[in-house]
This record gives sequence, structure tokens and C-alpha cells, in this order.
Amino acid sequence: MAQKLKEHRPVGEEFLAGAAAPLTYDLNVPARAVWAAMVDGPAWSEWLPISRVTWTSPQPFGIGTTRTVEIDRMEVQETFFAWDEGRRMAFRFDRSSFPVRAAVEDYRVIDRGEHCTFEWRGRVDGVFPIGWLLGTQLRKGIRKGLPKLERLIRDNPQRFGL
Repeated sequence: MAQKLKEHRPVGEEFLAGAAAPLTYDLNVPARAVWAAMVDGPAWSEWLPISRVTWTSPQPFGIGTTRTVEIDRMEVQETFFAWDEGRRMAFRFDRSSFPVRAAVEDYRVIDRGEHCTFEWRGRVDGVFPIGWLLGTQLRKGIRKGLPKLERLIRDNPQRFGL
């Protein structure tokens, strides 16, 4: 069972503007396949240390879409404040069991023909060192997961439209 959820500050682009430089990674798969993996809820737990992702809004997804992410006994309820189909999704933590005041993540997929560049930025506001630690762990998890994402897509060409 998830720990008790706390409300977080409703932040968006203005909060994201203060994030560190983006993490970028070149993937040797087309952008359309990466995007297909990003909107596939179960796929997230196949390339990141996440237990489950549940979209809580119907398709088509866009600004205002919600989802719930479970990480072991922790839970995050997210709302997307930016959505550019096939290119970008960014969300804030609305409520979570993490001891933070606010958090955002921004995912971008830059089409380069038969390959693409994946770009991630995140920012967490919390009591030091909690905010810093969570932000560092998010970045580290994404960096470690990207080779797994590429493998997942290559190993499942029909699932991700290759």
C-alpha cells in the first residue's frame, strides 16, 4: 500500500525554467517509436525503476492529462502542463508520498530521421538535502534507463511501430 499522499505546489513552465541543463541521449531508433513507448503505460516499468504507470485520463492525451506512477510503496499523481504530440510531454507532481514541495519533469524527443535525441529535465523543490537527492536520483534513473528503452523498442518492433 502506498504511503500517505501530500499536496504539492501547482507549478509549471516557470518552475521548470530553473531546472539544471538537460540530460541528452542519442537513441538509434526513430522518434515515433520512442514516443510510442512513452505513451505506453506498462513500458515505463520496463526501462525505469518504476512499479507501474496508470494513465487516469482517456486518450487522446494532452495538456491536463493525468496519470499515477507507483515506485515501490511510493506514489505520484501527475498532471501534464505541456504536451506536443510526438515531441514533448511535461508534468508536475500534484500529490505524492515524496517529502517535497514541488516537482516537474520534462521529456522531449527530437526527430533526427532514423534516430532521435532524447532530452530530459527535472526540478525538485524540497528541504535540503531531500529535494537535491530526489532530483539527482531522477536524473540518474533516466540516464541508466535510456539504453534499456532503446533495447525495449528494438526487441518489440511491432509494439512500438518499427
